[in-house]
Amino acid sequence: MKRFISPRHELRRMVPVLIAAGTLAPLVALAQEPAAAEVVTHAGAIQWGLGLAFLGAALATFLACLGSILGVGAMGQAGAGLLTEKPDLAGKVITLMVLPGSQGLYGMVISLLFIFNYGPVISGEVSISVSQGFILLMACLPVAITCLTSGPYQSKVCAAGLHMLARDDKLAGRVITMAALVETYALLGFLISFFMMNSFRAGIIG
Repeated sequence: MKRFISPRHELRRMVPVLIAAGTLAPLVALAQEPAAAEVVTHAGAIQWGLGLAFLGAALATFLACLGSILGVGAMGQAGAGLLTEKPDLAGKVITLMVLPGSQGLYGMVISLLFIFNYGPVISGEVSISVSQGFILLMACLPVAITCLTSGPYQSKVCAAGLHMLARDDKLAGRVITMAALVETYALLGFLISFFMMNSFRAGIIG
């Protein structure tokens, strides 16, 4: 008597065969056409390298602007409370709000530096490897991370300075000085990313 085999059981038996065939098929194809396989691999490396470089440029602006958004938003909330009591301090409060917004500009400058200084890489005239793309990604991280953290903390200093302005509006200069000290480290991150991007450009483009 012939044993009945369900379709589900038969399918389970075929799965390993299909997996093995799917794994070996690309290897056989690459073995038969080594030149074509090398071209495909090289093109993929170029795409991944350029993708990593674009990711770094995008993170430089995205994270830096996120830090500014959080900082300006928090400072705006704190400043609104003071302006309800002393509307004549609007100019000084807005000045303090602007300070955490500068971090986003630092990140944008680094992204623009990549777009304009690495034009041959973006257009495909000069190819970059995955490791080179990863280096460009890492070069964008100092400005991205320092600006992301600097903006919110600078807004805390500015918000604390509102209590000083509430007592004496002539202390605005001291508040700005204290807040600028926090931004110093965002500026250092910007300078490091700037010099890393410029120094690495010579090795890629010449």
